[in-house]
Amino acid sequence: MIGRNSIRGCLLVVVTSLTLTTAAQGQERTENVLTLDQAIELARSHNRELKQAEIHKQQEALSEARTQLYPRFDTYFLGSELLTPLDFTIKSGTLGTFPATGPIPAKDSVIHTPARPVAIASVTVTQPLTQLLRIDLSIKQQKLATELSQQSYLEHEQMLVNEVRHAYYAILQSQSEVESQRALLAYLQELRQLTARRLQQEAVLKADSLRITAQRTKALYQLTVTEDALADQKEALNRLLGRDLLEEFTVEMVPASLPEESSLQQARKVATEMRPEIKAETIKKERAALDTKIERTRYIPDISIQANYLTTPNISFLPQNVGAVGVLLTWQPWDWGQKRHNIAQKVDAEKQAQLSIDNVREQVLQDVDSTFRRLREAREMLTAAQAARDAEAEKLRNEMDAYSHQTIVLSDLLQQQSSVASAEDQYRQGLLAFWRARADFERALGEE
Repeated sequence: MIGRNSIRGCLLVVVTSLTLTTAAQGQERTENVLTLDQAIELARSHNRELKQAEIHKQQEALSEARTQLYPRFDTYFLGSELLTPLDFTIKSGTLGTFPATGPIPAKDSVIHTPARPVAIASVTVTQPLTQLLRIDLSIKQQKLATELSQQSYLEHEQMLVNEVRHAYYAILQSQSEVESQRALLAYLQELRQLTARRLQQEAVLKADSLRITAQRTKALYQLTVTEDALADQKEALNRLLGRDLLEEFTVEMVPASLPEESSLQQARKVATEMRPEIKAETIKKERAALDTKIERTRYIPDISIQANYLTTPNISFLPQNVGAVGVLLTWQPWDWGQKRHNIAQKVDAEKQAQLSIDNVREQVLQDVDSTFRRLREAREMLTAAQAARDAEAEKLRNEMDAYSHQTIVLSDLLQQQSSVASAEDQYRQGLLAFWRARADFERALGEE
């Protein structure tokens, strides 16, 4: 049979390598270790979809809205070539007939402008007065649009951070599985060599040797599958981070200590205050209220101060320069109820906006409740997996002693080793499931 010290050393190798807190994991490539915090910061800075946010566009729209407060300059210029002469005929007496002078003009007068290039230029300056109230409301509305864009950006950013966390944990799980498979292969290789030597001594059965070979072949296949999955996951995370898809890195193990979540009532309060969806719906309601106020201002006549200047060079008879300053009033006193119906529509939109706030708030609270329960379940599942892992590890040590005393056969020892690996895998999945649930809970709270 295989010696006690040899088997003990082999089993300690696999038990140690399968433990999530192994100190050797990732130390060989510390220069390429990507922490979770670094991944989140890279995603915020370089994610291509996040860069497409329209915050800057809305800020420019706000600046454009403010320009409506200032005088408006309209310039018109027409330059053309007369195809035919331009003639004006003033009939005799058009300007009146007087006893002292007779008709003015005394005879028909023809004012002739030959076919030549002519130009007409006009400049109008308009400063709104009563419209300033409506413009001010429009500026406030645009400010709310900018804030709404900011909340949309925050919501997208939180979704991105949650996606990065999930991708990071998936890579961590695959990376841990690769390390475990490699350690298992090393263990099976050494065990196969020892069994082969004992087989020559006829101390073990050939079936035991073939079983070890089969397990090693299966472990090689599983290693290939896990490494391919790990490569796919790394490319997906690199895309989220805005990096080259083939950039190599390793991830850092999550802490085994589990943070305590707040109470459900406290979580509900935090989510109500922090979730960007609720803030966005509140902003939409404020915009709807401003829409109603803007529509009411249309009952007020539009009064503006306007200055005009017109010049018509090279055209005979017409004044060469004309300037005027006055007041422009535009009003539609009869609109057959158009304004009234528009206001009614805006009021209905305000009511719908309030309903949207209530609906979104309920959705957020439901999300918080659900993620809180999933997190609690994940914590309990992890506790159970940890207890099962400890039990299987202790049983393996007992089996190892029994095998060294030749009270059990090799197949029993291999079966227990498989149970230890399964329990360790369940613990690893439970730990990562907890952190995924924790990430979803933080997203539900509106935390960045």
